[in-house]
Amino acid sequence: MSSKRTSSILVSPIEQRNSVVVLPKRPKYLHPKIEEDTPLSPQPPTAAPRNRIYLFSAEWAWSPINNRLNYYFLTPTQTGWQLWNNYTEDGHLPWSWHWQLLAYGNRCRANEKTIGTHLLLEFWKWEAEYYSLEHYDKVLHSGLLSKADVNAIAGKVWKNG
Repeated sequence: MSSKRTSSILVSPIEQRNSVVVLPKRPKYLHPKIEEDTPLSPQPPTAAPRNRIYLFSAEWAWSPINNRLNYYFLTPTQTGWQLWNNYTEDGHLPWSWHWQLLAYGNRCRANEKTIGTHLLLEFWKWEAEYYSLEHYDKVLHSGLLSKADVNAIAGKVWKNG
């Protein structure tokens, strides 16, 4: 499975809202968990996951020197699914890339897009509640999830965004 990143063209907020995407139902046995609340193991994994599927990247830009850029990946495992973030630590030199397990769920009968959608949805809801995360500024690159898919997920998390 490829982790190829494809570029997406920025779309105005009016065009984004006109894209209608209906989110698939959450798979019955997925049971999403947030890694920070319920750790998958006592020692958190930090190495890059194998067999990762690129979902998309999003940017939050609060100021020219304060931003957040996340690359989201889905990884199948023998027991379930994992949602990962790949980000750069740029607070000091040299900059370095880090992998962070965000959420996970059980093996279930559903396609990768549906599973990725629901793990991301639960993670963003949790992050919005516990860290007051606001709506991202833009989707930079689409992957398995299109810009319209990501905007539909965001619409469930940030109702007024």
